[in-house]
Amino acid sequence: MAPGPRPFYHDFAWAYDDLIERPVAAESAGVARMLARRGIEPGAALLDAGCGTGRYALELARLGFDVTGLDRSGPLLAQAETRARGAETSGKLRVERGDILELPADHRFDAIVCRGVLNDLVDDEDRARAFGAFAGALRAGGALLLDVRDWDATVAGKTERPVSERRVSTPRGLLVFRAVTRLEPATRRLLVSERHTLTTGGGETVADHEFVMRCWSREELEDHLRSAGFGAIECVGSYHDGAPLGAGDRIVAAASLARG
Repeated sequence: MAPGPRPFYHDFAWAYDDLIERPVAAESAGVARMLARRGIEPGAALLDAGCGTGRYALELARLGFDVTGLDRSGPLLAQAETRARGAETSGKLRVERGDILELPADHRFDAIVCRGVLNDLVDDEDRARAFGAFAGALRAGGALLLDVRDWDATVAGKTERPVSERRVSTPRGLLVFRAVTRLEPATRRLLVSERHTLTTGGGETVADHEFVMRCWSREELEDHLRSAGFGAIECVGSYHDGAPLGAGDRIVAAASLARG
C-alpha cells in the first residue's frame, strides 16, 4: 500500500471532474424525486456527505435545497468552494471540512445524501459508525439516500474489464489516468492501483497510488440501516425512476429515520 493521500483527492483534485464524468443534473433530479416521496421538499436542510468537488451539492442547491457540502479533503473542498462562489441557486449552499464518521449529533438535517463514499470504509466498525453518525445528524423522520458498489455487479464488470484508462486535455497539459482493479472475493474488496500521468512542456509528472475499497451486498446494507434505526428501506439500481437492482454496478438505497 503506497503511503500518503490518494492523489485523486489531493494533488489531482483539480482534475477530478474531468476524469470522472457523471450525469450530475439527471441524478440530482432523481435524488429530488426520491426525497419528495419521503416528504422532503426543496427548502429542506440537506447534507451532502462526502461532497467532493461540490458538483452535486451545487445542483441540489439549484433545485432549491439548503445544502451543506462536507468533505475531509481540503483540495477537493477548494474546488467545491470555487464552484459555489458566485453561483446562482434557488436554495443555499455552503461547504465545510469534516468527516462523515464524526458528524455532530445535533439532528439538524432533514436529509442526508452520501454517494459512493461508503465504499472507502473497509472495517465493519467504521461502517456501523457511519450509519450511527447519519442517524444522529438527522431529524426524526428524516431521509437518508446513498449509493454503494454492488459486489456481484462489480465482480462481473471488473472481471470483464479490470483495466480502465482515460485521457483528457487540460489547461495544465495532457492527463492520463489509469486504474487496475484486482478482486478479493473472500472479503468483497477491490485492490486498486492508480496512476496519474501529467505531460507538459516541462516533462512528465507521475503519481502512483494503491488502495482498497470494499463493496456491499443488499443484505449488509439493509442490516446497517435497520441497526441504526432506519426503516421504509428502498433499494434500486440507479437514481433513474424504476431502475431495478442490477441495472448498473451500484445499489441506490433510500431509508427514513424512525420518528420519536
